[in-house]
Amino acid sequence: MTQTWLSVDVVALTEDEPVPRLVLIRRAGTPHRGATTLPGGLLAAERGETVEQAARRIVREKAGAEIISGIVVVDVVSDPARDERGHTVSIVVAARVPAGTKGAVAVTEIPGAMPFQHTAMARAALSRIGERLLADAETTYALLGTETTFVEAYSLLRACTSITDTAARARLDRSPLYARTGRSRKPAGSGRPAHIYHRRLA
Repeated sequence: MTQTWLSVDVVALTEDEPVPRLVLIRRAGTPHRGATTLPGGLLAAERGETVEQAARRIVREKAGAEIISGIVVVDVVSDPARDERGHTVSIVVAARVPAGTKGAVAVTEIPGAMPFQHTAMARAALSRIGERLLADAETTYALLGTETTFVEAYSLLRACTSITDTAARARLDRSPLYARTGRSRKPAGSGRPAHIYHRRLA
């Protein structure tokens, strides 16, 4: 009987401004030692590890960073040919990490031929995030939190789509997930204070 493994591969987006970056690592083990990939690893199911726990462990151990957001599943990739070592089903998750995290690259600079289909997985995940942000509650609150600003929402959208600022503002204002408040918050860098949007109560 052929064994199947479960891996967790993390699309970790930084909080860099004005556009988040994607965290990549250099593989320390075989196969593909030294190759660039997403942070990923096997789920320690025998220890009762959850997908979220695995994602946090993997990013800590392999990227030297801590996940500072929620974690959301954005894809499951089950191509038996994905990994030459055997059938490894990948649970692809998205999360946020601090600005300045080592190994992060612009989303336009994702290498074109990463092992284990990581190039296609990363691009598909970004596309799904772009589609779901401000529409799907689980994705939105995991990556933006229950309180956000237009600057923060537009920044993440720009990493995943080619949306304009006008279209992004309209999308945020029409979102069923957030309501604009009368409060504002000054960005970490320079710039004018931005209106705060808070999670809309059901």
